[in-house]
This record gives sequence, structure tokens and C-alpha cells, in this order.
Amino acid sequence: MHPLVLVSILLAPFAYYIHLFLSAYRKRKNDPHELPGPTLFPYIGRIHDLPIDYMWVKFKEWADKYGPIYRTEMLGTKFVIVSDEKMIEDLLVKRAKYNSDRPGVKSLFDSKSTDGSMEYLPLMGHNQYWARGRKLTHSYLTQGTNAQYYGFMDLEVKRWMHRLLTEPETFQYTLEDMAAKIMCHLVWDDESHSTALIPSAWGLLTQMSPAGPITNILTPLWDLPLALNPWKRAEHIRHDTQQAFWLSRLQQIRTELTTGEARASFTRHYLSMGAKAPLSNDHEASSCLGMLAIVGVFTIGGPLNYFLLAMIMHPLAQARAYDEIATVLGRPPTLDDMPRLPYLRACIRETMRWKPNVPTGVAHEAEQDDYYNGYFIAKGTRILPLDCALLRNPKKYPDPESFRPERWVEQGWPTYQEPLTQFPTIKGMTSFGWGQRQCLGMSLTQDELFLACGNLLWFFELKKALDGQGREVTPDPEKSNSLLIIKPDKCEMRFEVRGEEKRRDVLERWQGAEREWSVKRKVEREAGRLEVEARRSRVEILGEKEKTVKVEIREVEVAGEVVV
Repeated sequence: MHPLVLVSILLAPFAYYIHLFLSAYRKRKNDPHELPGPTLFPYIGRIHDLPIDYMWVKFKEWADKYGPIYRTEMLGTKFVIVSDEKMIEDLLVKRAKYNSDRPGVKSLFDSKSTDGSMEYLPLMGHNQYWARGRKLTHSYLTQGTNAQYYGFMDLEVKRWMHRLLTEPETFQYTLEDMAAKIMCHLVWDDESHSTALIPSAWGLLTQMSPAGPITNILTPLWDLPLALNPWKRAEHIRHDTQQAFWLSRLQQIRTELTTGEARASFTRHYLSMGAKAPLSNDHEASSCLGMLAIVGVFTIGGPLNYFLLAMIMHPLAQARAYDEIATVLGRPPTLDDMPRLPYLRACIRETMRWKPNVPTGVAHEAEQDDYYNGYFIAKGTRILPLDCALLRNPKKYPDPESFRPERWVEQGWPTYQEPLTQFPTIKGMTSFGWGQRQCLGMSLTQDELFLACGNLLWFFELKKALDGQGREVTPDPEKSNSLLIIKPDKCEMRFEVRGEEKRRDVLERWQGAEREWSVKRKVEREAGRLEVEARRSRVEILGEKEKTVKVEIREVEVAGEVVV
């Protein structure tokens, strides 16, 4: 036998195994393994067993079964649901360059601003309209934070304490109205528009949520002719009413600028920029500012509602938080006291972990094909950071179903951090989103919740409501709406003021604040009006002087001609 033949025979098995290895490598590279997930039916995927109400519960159930990253589909739309923080960090932060788009909302006109509508900043695609709107919003929120919100927040918290004393049965409305009034002050300098802002906000949230109009689930219905499409006709009315509301506020403040009556607000600042303003027109500007006002209602309403529930269901935690305020301060907290009250901050942070405001998370959309850990993620896939699962991770949050504020301030817990003058904080929580899509209002939310919750506990002891037989009624914290951003169902509770001295203090603080604010507003508007009049007078005087100088120059020129 020829030596080469013998060598070939001996090497054949090795060559075969090398071939198998290379084939497997190429197959893994070019045809990655499929993500786990429930069995998918043609086209419909799993839409048949995904409930409209409490959709996040099903997503969490699948996460427990299929692991921290899995896939599903609904009517041809691909989803990747992620419930591991490191994986989300990899996908939405480290790869933010091409995973920061938003999916379109079928039941909103041009929600991504693909056609340049420029109306819904948080929902816009990863485009130039979103970039410039976000930049402007960031500058306003930073400006407002640095200016201590121009005193608006302190004023409205005092108003809320007064309303809890005089109309406690409306607490769920008044807490939301407090948040709306603060945003109306900041954006338009007119808290009276809170009555229009609240229904406008919830109307938009309903329209964009899967549990809203059926066209968000059965999307082909949206494309029916208008005559056969009640959902699209209703959206035309909602959309046009909201846009008219936003635009009217901007136009009103423009008028007030000309008379000098416009006081500090985000809209006034925008209009004062004139040609330097980064947005293209009044429509884009009023939409950007209007969305800022709307989001400020959602980020406070849910967490503050759940804080009240947590306090009546955990009286020992409530007592400890009150004792901290009484011992450390002996008075109602202000924003300057935040570093001194770590347990109060722990109660707020634990509330937002225990009942996350956006349990499903807000979806990102992949802008290009990608591979992650051997899995293929196609362009257009919706990546969902499942917040309710993240905040129930038993390794990071032992006893995850229980309300345990001490996990943030006592050593031995995985979540404990120092210094306690800084931690715990809600800034950076997963509830505020990820990467380039992280919410810009974290400081505003933290400050508002701290001031509201601290004053609430100082003045009132929160207790469960009593039924007709005098027995305590425990509300069910699991019952809520099923929108993208949740709040608990309507319930009852008691607000018992902590003594007559504090009752008088609530009344006097509000009466004094209301009187002072009314005087301040009148003085500032009158000063602005006088300044405008003085400016006009100076312009008129300068104009007359300019005319006189021109006449004198002309006379000199004529005299010169005569002399010549």
C-alpha cells in the first residue's frame, strides 16, 4: 500500500471530526438557536391566551417557565421579553445605538412621528424630532429643579393637605390633581388647567395601551374605512381636542408676554428664545410641552396611590416613618431635609418596587438584525424589559412579595447602600426605563413624592376604612386598571389628623400660602406689565430722538448746500 494512502486512511477520522466541528460552527453562526417560549400558532402567535387585563401577570408566568429571555408573537409582531437586569443592560444600554426605537401605536396617528407629526415625545421613533424634543425637555426639567420648582410644589402640597382635611373622601382625585397642578404651574403658570389636563392625560394613556381600544390588539380593524370605523372617529375627536388644548395654552402665554403678564414657566422660556428656539413651530412646541405636563401626572399618581395603600396595610412601617420625621425634624419636611430621612425614602422606594408603575415595562424596537448570546433578534422585534419580574427577583429582593422598607436601610440586605444621606433613591430605578429612553423626570418625581409623603405622614395617621359594623376593610392592592401605567382601583381609607395643633397648622399653612401666592402673582404680573410699558416708552423716546437727529442732519446738509 502506498504510504500516502495509509496516511490518508489514518487521517480520515480526524478530518471527518474537523468537518463536523466546522459545520456545527457555521450552522451556529448562520442559524443561531431559537429563543425559548410558548408554542406559536401561524400568524396569531399567542394572542388567544394573552389576557387584556393584567397582561404582565401572563408575561411573568412565561418568564418563570421559559427563563430570563424568551420570545412570543402576536398577529405577526415579534416580542422578546427580558427579565434579567444584565441582559437588559446589554440590549438596551450597551446596544442603545440600534435598540432605542419605539414600536408604533396603531391607534394613535403617527405615534412615532415618522411623518413628522411631532406630537408624542415619549412614543417617537429614534429620529431627529425625538432628539431635539428630548434635549429641550431635559433643559427645562433641570432648570425647574435648580429653581426649586419656583415654589409651586410646596404650594400644591399645602393645598393637598388642606383638601385631605376638608374632603378626605376624594383623596384619590386630589392627589392626582395635586400632581396635575404642579405640572400646570411649571409648564403654563396656571394651575386651573389641571381639570382639563387629567382627563386629557388618561385619554391618551387609554388610547395607547393594549387594554385600551380593541384596535391595539386586533390591529387590522384600524384600517377599516372611516364610515365603518368608530375607533378612528373617536380618536380624531380626542386627538384634535388635546392638540387644541395644548396650542391654546402656548398662544395665551404669547399674548401675556406682549402685555408683561407672563410669569416664569417652561412655555414662557421657550417663547422668549425667539429665533433661537430649537423646535420648528408652535405645533411641535405646544406638543412637546403638553406631553411634559401629561407625563408628570402619571409618574406621581400611581406611586402616591400605592404609598397610601402600603401605609394602611403596614402600620408599623408608617409609625417608623413618622417617628423618623418627628425625631429628626419635629416639623413638616422640606426638600432640603431629604438627606436626613432615609427611612421615608426607603418607604417610597419600596412602594415603587412592590407595585411598579409600569409593570410590563415600555417596549423598545430593534432597528437592525442582531445576535445576542447566540439568539437571533430580527429588526422590528419589540424588546420588553419586564419590570414586574425584575423587581420580584428573589436573589436581589428576598421575600419579594412583601413590603419591606428595611431592605434599603439595614445592613445584610442585598439592596443596602451607603451613605444613607444619598441612598436609597428612586433615581435610576428600572421603572424609569433604560438607556437613551430613560425618563427625564426622575428628580421631579423623587422631590414631589418626598414632599407629599413626608407632609402626609407628619399631619395624618392613615387607617383602613370601617364598614357598617365598625370592622376594618382591607383594600386589595392587586386590583388596578390594566393600562400601560397603572394605579389602584378606587378604595376608601381614613385620614386622622394627628391632634388639634396640627389641624390648625394645616389650615393656617394653606391660608397663608394661598394669600402669599395671590399677592406674589399680582405683584409679579403688575411689575411685568410696567416693565413692558417702560420698554415701549423707551422705544418711543428713542424713536423721537432718532427722528429729531435725522431732521437736524438734513437741515445741516441743506444749509451746507446753500453755503456752497
